[in-house]
Amino acid sequence: MATKRVKSKVYGRDPLVDAMVFAVRLVAVIGSKVFVGASLLMLGAAAAAQMPVFGDGPSPAAMNSSNIPGSGLSVYYNTKFYDFLYTALNKVMLCTRRTQPAKSGISQRGYMAQTLGPDTVPVQEGTIGQPEIVTTNFKDIKMVQYGNYLNISDYADLTSVTPDMVEFRRVLAYQLGFTMDDIVMLLFDYLRTFDSRTANQDSLTTPYAFTKKIIEQMPFSLQIAQVPPMDNGRFQGSIHPAFKGDLFLDNSNNSIVDIWKHTEAGQMGLKALSDIRENDKGGDTMFDLAGATWRTSTNQTTYANWQGGGTTGISTYCAGKDAMIFLDMESAKHTKVVERWQNLNLWMSDFARSAYDPNNYIKAGTGYNAIIGVGLTPDPTTSRARIAVAVPQTT
Repeated sequence: MATKRVKSKVYGRDPLVDAMVFAVRLVAVIGSKVFVGASLLMLGAAAAAQMPVFGDGPSPAAMNSSNIPGSGLSVYYNTKFYDFLYTALNKVMLCTRRTQPAKSGISQRGYMAQTLGPDTVPVQEGTIGQPEIVTTNFKDIKMVQYGNYLNISDYADLTSVTPDMVEFRRVLAYQLGFTMDDIVMLLFDYLRTFDSRTANQDSLTTPYAFTKKIIEQMPFSLQIAQVPPMDNGRFQGSIHPAFKGDLFLDNSNNSIVDIWKHTEAGQMGLKALSDIRENDKGGDTMFDLAGATWRTSTNQTTYANWQGGGTTGISTYCAGKDAMIFLDMESAKHTKVVERWQNLNLWMSDFARSAYDPNNYIKAGTGYNAIIGVGLTPDPTTSRARIAVAVPQTT
């Protein structure tokens, strides 16, 4: 007997068809849920990939310094030059400064009258007697010209990233200062043979150390020779920093350190001894002792195998008034030598086209042109300086 199909009361269709429709709708609903879940899962993964979690994400980076030219080949150019090492130059400070007027010849002649001794013989009544005769000595100091310069091409000037001309000018200023320091020092050294009293304070006993006795006696030795101090009321000295260190390290009884530490003024003197660069403008330090102002400098004359002891002796200089005469030429065109090489005013300028350089290949230059004279007074017998040679114990 055939089975009779019954129409669905809910849908009004055949039950088999209704079952199939229900199955399709169920699959569609489940599929949409799965798609949404998968989408959320993918979005979460993408967000996690962007989080700065150590050790997570793609590694290594695709782009690095090996394939980015602007990174791997770039250099930062710091155009500020480092300060070059230099010695303090202070020998010109030991000189008396005078000027040579323009249009006045190549030398300057200085005069000095010799003194007369006491006249203890009384005059006879009604007798005129013989007049005195005064001897006048003279000495010439020749003016000498010193100059140097450098220039730079237009190509180098346009392509360089550093302020070269400013630094080159500074280097030449130091050269001029060094030249003046050496010239003055060589003439001071001549005084050791001109007057034997100049070398009275040499250290002649092993280990040939520089002692308190030496630095104290030098100004007083000048006073014994009737040499007055400089116009500022003090003798001027130039001392190697190693000897300054020797003085500072000596704390024995009645040493400079031992004496100074008991007074406020002395403690200020100790401070000056211990300061490495008290005077930043000149690179030297100063201290006052025994009526003299002492400035440090490493540019001092040296003597190999001093006294046959196998060690190097170094000079210390102490100058009174007119120990050395330094002449400047009066000329606005020329470089005026001043006491600090940092303050030397060297010329520096751009060059224009000319018949000698029509394409202006040479762009600029700097240099110095100084006319100076250095020499002694007309005093025929007396040195107005003291130079002591000793061996430093501080190295």
